[in-house]
Amino acid sequence: MSLQDRIIEEVLSHYAKRNEAVEELAELLHVGKDAVYRRLRGESMLRPDEIALLAKTYHFSLDALLSPKSGKISFSFNQFINPVRSFENYLEGILQSIEMAHQLQDAHLYYASMEIPVFHYMFFPGLISFKLYAWGLTSWDFEFLEKMDFHFELVPPPALAISREIVRLYQFLPSTELWSLNIVDNTLNQIEYILTIGRFRDPNDALVLCDQALQLIAHMRHMAKHGAKFSLQGGAGNSSAPFHLYHNELVSTNNTILLSSRQGTHLFTTFENPNFLITTDPVLCRHSEQWLQKIIGKSNGISAHSEKNRQWFFNRLEKKVQTTRKHLELVIEEQA
Repeated sequence: MSLQDRIIEEVLSHYAKRNEAVEELAELLHVGKDAVYRRLRGESMLRPDEIALLAKTYHFSLDALLSPKSGKISFSFNQFINPVRSFENYLEGILQSIEMAHQLQDAHLYYASMEIPVFHYMFFPGLISFKLYAWGLTSWDFEFLEKMDFHFELVPPPALAISREIVRLYQFLPSTELWSLNIVDNTLNQIEYILTIGRFRDPNDALVLCDQALQLIAHMRHMAKHGAKFSLQGGAGNSSAPFHLYHNELVSTNNTILLSSRQGTHLFTTFENPNFLITTDPVLCRHSEQWLQKIIGKSNGISAHSEKNRQWFFNRLEKKVQTTRKHLELVIEEQA
């Protein structure tokens, strides 16, 4: 395969339909559609300046295309593409990615995580607000949060509106997810830490967050039971997309998200959580997909007909939250 063929293949992987790519390429390259089609067919060669523009626009590495077996992988980093300066910034990046997923044919999401996947927090405005606050204090170092205690009105309505749209689209995207019993630990530890250092405007909000976590676990259990996604209000009768859930305690991984489709595969992996790296490198994506399939094959199913495994798994999660809630009650009493 020639370099131009590889470039064209990379560019087309960003579109669900070829004619959509042609329209945008004609505008980007300032040429007519016929000229674009000639380049796609290899009848006309891409000019050096056009190659550079495509590489910059679609975030691919020419080194990787020139030497696909070199072992070098090209990633884009969301903090470089669109630095997170506000809660909206971060959520808009996720929204753009999930909107892109809905444009792909036969898209399927594979999500291996040591923490509750971010989409699930968005079922509850309180939980996603708390997670954004925690990330704003740490990963993003937002100055306006330095002297601000957490409260449920902290995240502005426009940001919460974006999160509602994200979780709505997530419900319509078929997914296979791989979880461990540790998925609640990070959030529970964050709640306890923020309470201990006195950063809740109302300390009882820590207990409210635990209650919402229990409600979230109940909702995840309900979706797992039916093997389908649905809203809190919709119920199992209004399922939107298949939801396959597996449990494995032998694998330790960061958040790894693989989006497969007929057009190609995108790999997202957390880096400086919750920021993420993205690549469409076919070799790494294929390797990651094979790894996920191998691990899933050695995991316990906890969705649909796996009643015993499911009840054990979610009961353990609930017990963790309940134990933390009791401990937080004691901390609040000591602080009073």
